[in-house]
Amino acid sequence: MGLKDLFKKRDDGGSASSAPIDGLVQQLSDRDPKVRLAACRELAKLGTRARKAVPRLHELIDDDDGDVCNAAAAAISQIDR
Repeated sequence: MGLKDLFKKRDDGGSASSAPIDGLVQQLSDRDPKVRLAACRELAKLGTRARKAVPRLHELIDDDDGDVCNAAAAAISQIDR
């Protein structure tokens, strides 16, 4: 395996690397605000790799739970950097 192959493997954009993000996006719709809050925080940690979550995060800015609203806004800020 050469250096080029290593970089390809690291950032191949394949479904294996997006699976955790897809799961977190699903958690953004959970009935429990604690689950939604935790998902927002985890997506924020992923930064730009979590771009596919931004539309759903925008919806959560109007969430009934204020902590979720703030976490969604913070996640968007981290992802859009």
